[in-house]
Amino acid sequence: MKHRYLFLFPLLLCLQGSNAPPLKPFDLTQLSGNLHLTLKHGVWKLWEDKPVYQNITLDLVCDRGECEQEVWGYAPKFNQEVDHQGKLQSNSLTNPKIKNIELKKYLDAWRLKIAIQIQFHPWEMKTSEAIYEIELVPHKNQLIGSYQGEFNQRSLQGSVTGNITPLWPIPVAEHRPISPQEHPRLIFRKHELSSLLKTAQTSTGKAILARLKQTLEQPIYYDGYVPNGGYHATGYCFLALLNEDKKAAEMGWQLVKKSLENPSPRLLEQSPIVAGVALAYDLCYPLWNEEQITIVTRWLASQTAQLIKGSSPSKGWNSNAASNWNARARGAAGLAALAIMNEPSIPNHNTYPLMRMAERNLKRYFTTAIGDHGLGSEGDHYTTEPLVLTVFPFLQAYRNVMGKDLVTGSHAQWILPHYVMRMVVENKQLNVATYGRHRYYAGGSLFALGLGIIPDEFLPGIKGVFEQYLGNQGNQTFGIDSPAQAPFILAYYNQKHQIKSQNPVTLFDTVFVDKQKGFYNFRNQWQNETDFVANIYLKKQSIGGSWSFPDVGSFRILGLGEEWAIAGNSEGKWQEENVVFMPNSSPWNASKPIFFTSNPDGSGIVSLQTNTIWRKNSKPSVGISGLRSFAVDYSKTSGVPGLFVIVDQFNGSILAEEFKEKIWVMHTKGKVKINGNTFIIQGQNKSTMQGTFIAPSQVKITYKPTETGGKIMATGGNEFFIIMTVQKGKSPPLMVTGSGMTAKIKLGKQTISFDQDRIRLSTINP
Repeated sequence: MKHRYLFLFPLLLCLQGSNAPPLKPFDLTQLSGNLHLTLKHGVWKLWEDKPVYQNITLDLVCDRGECEQEVWGYAPKFNQEVDHQGKLQSNSLTNPKIKNIELKKYLDAWRLKIAIQIQFHPWEMKTSEAIYEIELVPHKNQLIGSYQGEFNQRSLQGSVTGNITPLWPIPVAEHRPISPQEHPRLIFRKHELSSLLKTAQTSTGKAILARLKQTLEQPIYYDGYVPNGGYHATGYCFLALLNEDKKAAEMGWQLVKKSLENPSPRLLEQSPIVAGVALAYDLCYPLWNEEQITIVTRWLASQTAQLIKGSSPSKGWNSNAASNWNARARGAAGLAALAIMNEPSIPNHNTYPLMRMAERNLKRYFTTAIGDHGLGSEGDHYTTEPLVLTVFPFLQAYRNVMGKDLVTGSHAQWILPHYVMRMVVENKQLNVATYGRHRYYAGGSLFALGLGIIPDEFLPGIKGVFEQYLGNQGNQTFGIDSPAQAPFILAYYNQKHQIKSQNPVTLFDTVFVDKQKGFYNFRNQWQNETDFVANIYLKKQSIGGSWSFPDVGSFRILGLGEEWAIAGNSEGKWQEENVVFMPNSSPWNASKPIFFTSNPDGSGIVSLQTNTIWRKNSKPSVGISGLRSFAVDYSKTSGVPGLFVIVDQFNGSILAEEFKEKIWVMHTKGKVKINGNTFIIQGQNKSTMQGTFIAPSQVKITYKPTETGGKIMATGGNEFFIIMTVQKGKSPPLMVTGSGMTAKIKLGKQTISFDQDRIRLSTINP
């Protein structure tokens, strides 16, 4: 140990001074949660015959300095495809000689010895053991120190930085560990079956089963983007379990058998096959014979390993943490692993690590792809599709089997609230103005699969919307779009349906912000078709290796039962967003908020500054950045229920050849009339939106029909200042003093202006 102490001693001198005592205070109450230790240059491999060193982060779970033996390592620059399994060999805070220490102890260092099996590639089972002896001291709310180690026939040493985050996942109270061969276990537990049978006999249960039978009439596909044979098998197996129906169990078996015989060449499509088969297997397990069970058990084991290993990029495989491929595959892998844990034909020491790898991949997905309040960076379709196909089922199964909650306290807990706060009612349907590819989201399935996993504290704000439009008071589909979703929603009614509803805005507020991603949602109320929802996507994070659309600063406006500002075609083109685009330039990659304020009534103002677009190899540098300020006013001070103001400015080489042409664009569904500097959009229910350009002074407005409706375009300058009102009937007149960006506008009792980098409204930021 002496050589390691010498390495740490200079660090202690720097922290304490040469005359300070060599002991540091350890508050053991602070050493609880998820401990993450990053070892500088902790792993290495040859690259072009030279050693290349990379950092590795070791993850432990600790409680007042007592840490679980299971340790996991991740070194993304070494190989992002692999998680490395290890073991805590010694911990100085659990030394028998200091076992009964007080909660605060003075020690020279906290010492850990960890062994990790380093895997060089997911397709190579061979591992090389790394041994790390680590010394840590507390410093400014983190841990710092040094390590000595051995890996791949080399001695290593370097610095260590550590931090402790809240425990995730958290234990489920009064959880019963599963017994060997206990089934069902994924959607609900075996001991819950008797109460579930009673729930199935209620009017709600009967309505859910009627909807299940309707979905079983849907076509079955064994190819395409979402093969659904396994999901249909799940529906039949659920009916078989409820009714002890051997014919339904046999139908489930035939669908599973055919699914096994029709594998997909890509993991994207293989994932729903595996998820569906795993769910069916769990429900039909008590009714199938031993041969059938063994066949499916072994198949699920092989598929779990395949989905964890990944595939070739030539087959579309994308292992990046934020990718929907990763979410789909690892959700299915985790679900399959949970289904076969403790099965006698498959050793648990093979299954458990794969399940943990699936869990770790999904945790990285939640922290990268999903924002702190539920926005998915790949767009609504590529976010919600993997959630309903594999991820939500895995989260429920993980809670039931492992007795731990991956949702509460994580970004995942905000997904349903996020969508509820964006929803509006149109023709008694729940609609969301979407972002990203395909302009689509998973709809009611989010409720069917999500209600059972969200925290109880959030459920009151979700339940009322669900019941009114999808449940007993609504269309009674219960959000079920696939047979496999029926048992999830019946299990929800069996457990949580007695929780009382609350209006969503009382729990989630009228202004709902995802700070991580830069998404601002302004809502006036949650009542009916008269509601307003407006939002703008700043796109604070531009994540490589995942889907990204040119939607920096793009906005959507819905209200009074109409869609005023919507997405354009799903082509990934800049002009298909509601932005100012430059036809001869590439689009912005990201932006940052530079101003934000809001009122309790859902009104607010946000301003963004984009990244700079640079001309390649230009001397002197030629580039341009944009500023957009977006204001929403629901106060009715202006005389209308919805007032929206947008200002766009540009900085840099605004007259350079590729930047000089600028086109303001907004996509809409209604009929459009243009008169000078004003346009009017006529809705279907006698409501209108009127937009007036204050700048540019010589604005030219045009309209072009599109597949989604049409788009309004404006040109004529390098700055844009527009005021839009939504109302029944005509808009009140604008009283304009001055011109251009310095104009002062009076609308009813509301005063509107622009000041440097922000719109000003007299009711929000006078």
